[in-house]
Amino acid sequence: MPGTTPEPKRVSQYTMRIECPQCSAKMILHVGLTGDPKNNHLECSECHSEIELFVPGQIVAGPFPVAN
Repeated sequence: MPGTTPEPKRVSQYTMRIECPQCSAKMILHVGLTGDPKNNHLECSECHSEIELFVPGQIVAGPFPVAN
């Protein structure tokens, strides 16, 4: 319809559980299934140290701390 905004593009994604190598904090990361695998740099949600991950697609959201 004229004057309406298009729906946002939907990305296929899955959830990964990751762990910080420094403080062992557990986190959740949402990764897209499209794109090229590459190294990504993230910050731990607990100790704020840098984490380098090789993931199969783009990072869509996160990392989020896992509630105990």
